Amino acid sequence: MDAAFTAEQDEIRRTLREILGKRCGPDEVKAAVRTDAGYDGELWRQLTGQLGLPGLAVAQEYGGVGCAPGDLALACEETGRVLLPSPLIATAALVAPLVAALGTAAQRSALLP
Repeated sequence: MDAAFTAEQDEIRRTLREILGKRCGPDEVKAAVRTDAGYDGELWRQLTGQLGLPGLAVAQEYGGVGCAPGDLALACEETGRVLLPSPLIATAALVAPLVAALGTAAQRSALLP
């Protein structure tokens, strides 16, 4: 078994490190946590719009990126490395897989995109 990262995984990691490295210093993280939302909404919009982060492991048929769960774990590792306060775990790691696995076709179509 080859446990090396694929070129796509290396790109996910590199892109996240680049974006988060610029936006997630200690002062930025503290400021984001102190907002009403508890995270930096502008940064979250960038991560969702540019990388499709919440839909990383969601099937393409529902508007997701269609990557493997391991790619989502890699993204969680990178966001955790900088202590990024975000809704990533709640949306992409908890809710989306549950809806995909247990939701009806109508629920998947309504909620996953």
